[in-house]
Amino acid sequence: MRTEKATRGIWAEDVAQKDFKPPSPTSLREMGLTMNGMQFVQTIDSLRENPPNIIIAECQKDFSFIQNYFKKQSLKKNAKYVMGLGVFQQLERPKGKKLLKPASVKFKKLYNPYIGQDLTDKTILVFRTGGIGDLLFIQPNLIYLKEKYPTCTINFACGPQYQSMVETWDCVDEVVDLPFSLTRLTDADYHVLFEGVIERCKEAETVNAFNLFSRWMGLDLPNELLIPKQEPDQDLVDKCKEILHGWYVDEGSFILMQLRASSPIRTPSHEFWEEIINELNERGYKVLLTDSPRQKDKVDVFIKSLKKPEMTFNFCQYSESIAHTIALTKLSRCVLATDSALNHIAASLDVHCFGIYGPFPGHIRLSTYPKAAWVDAKRECAPCYIHSPKPCPKASYDGYSPCYNELIDTPEKLKNLIDKFEDHIK
Repeated sequence: MRTEKATRGIWAEDVAQKDFKPPSPTSLREMGLTMNGMQFVQTIDSLRENPPNIIIAECQKDFSFIQNYFKKQSLKKNAKYVMGLGVFQQLERPKGKKLLKPASVKFKKLYNPYIGQDLTDKTILVFRTGGIGDLLFIQPNLIYLKEKYPTCTINFACGPQYQSMVETWDCVDEVVDLPFSLTRLTDADYHVLFEGVIERCKEAETVNAFNLFSRWMGLDLPNELLIPKQEPDQDLVDKCKEILHGWYVDEGSFILMQLRASSPIRTPSHEFWEEIINELNERGYKVLLTDSPRQKDKVDVFIKSLKKPEMTFNFCQYSESIAHTIALTKLSRCVLATDSALNHIAASLDVHCFGIYGPFPGHIRLSTYPKAAWVDAKRECAPCYIHSPKPCPKASYDGYSPCYNELIDTPEKLKNLIDKFEDHIK
C-alpha cells in the first residue's frame, strides 16, 4: 500500500476531469451569458446582478449518456434542456459530434428568482449541480417553506446519484433529473439555483454555507433552523445491522470514516489516514470505511497497510446508494471525515461529526451543527478557498493537498488531534 503504484488514485475521482478553455465572449453571447457573469464577486448581492451561468440547449439529435455511473439519461432531438455551463461543454461535442447548440431562448429571459415571495399555491423549482453537502445546505429552507406555505409545490432537480436521498425529504414534492426539460422551467412560478454562491463569492470565505444559501433565498433563517433533518430507511438500517453483527461490531460503537472528498484538493494523503486510523485502533476504536462499491478493492488494499487491519472494516461493497450510507451513519458513534458529505449526513441524523479541514476552514461548513467539531490545518497557503476538480497546485506527485499533513507532522500533534476527537465524543 505504501508503493506509489498501489496508492495512486485511491481517493481521486474515477472520472477524469476534462479541461475546457473558457468560452469566448462570442460564445457566451450565443449562450445568453456575459463575461461579467464569470467574475469573482465580493457579496451575494453583487452576484444577483448577473444571471447564473445556466444554458438552455437544443438537442441536435437523439442521444443518451450515463451520469456518474448511476443511470442512463436520454435527450431528444429538437427538445430544449436546461443545464449548467460545464455540463453543456461536456455534452456539446463528444468525439467531435455536435449534439447540442445554444437555444434561441435564453435562460435570463425566463429566470424568475425566488427571494422570499409568497408561495401560496405556487410552484418553485430548485436546482443545484453540486454534491450531497450542497443539497443539505438547501434543505432546511425547503422545510421552512413547506411548513409556511403547505399548498406550494417544491420540485428539486439534482444529479441521479443524489436522488435516493432527496426522494425521502417530505418537503420535496418531486425529484427531477439534471439536465431537465425547458418545460420544467417555464411551468414553475419561481426558480432557485445557487450557481456561484460559494464558488464565486468572497463572502463564502467567512460565512457559513447554510447562512449564505438561506440569504440567497431571501429567508435568512436563524442558525437553529439551519440544520438538515433526515430519517434513514429502516429496512436498510436492519440490513446494516446484519452486516455489523457479522463483523462482531455493535451499533453505536464504531467510528465511520470517509477518506476522500468529491475533489482531490480536499482529500488528504493515504499516509495521513494511516496515521489517524492506526492511532484510533491503538486506543481501541473500531473503524468502518465507506465509499462507493467501485472503491472496494482499493480500500481493501489500504486496510491491509494498517497496523491492526482486523479493527478496520470495508463497507464499500454494501454502499449501493446514498440511502445505504445514511442508514450506516445512523448506527455509528461518530463520523470522522475530511471536508466531505459524510459530516453533513451525520449532522442531519443528529450524530456527532468531527471534520478535518485544509483548503477551507471548518466553521464555514460545520458551525451551525450542535454536535460538530473540527480541526483546521494551518499553513502559509491554507486556507486557500480553491474550488477546483483538480489536485492542489502545491501538491507533490501524488496530488494530495499537503496542508493536511501539518496536523499530524509530529507525534504530539497526532496525539492532540485524537485527544480532541475523543473529548468531542465523550
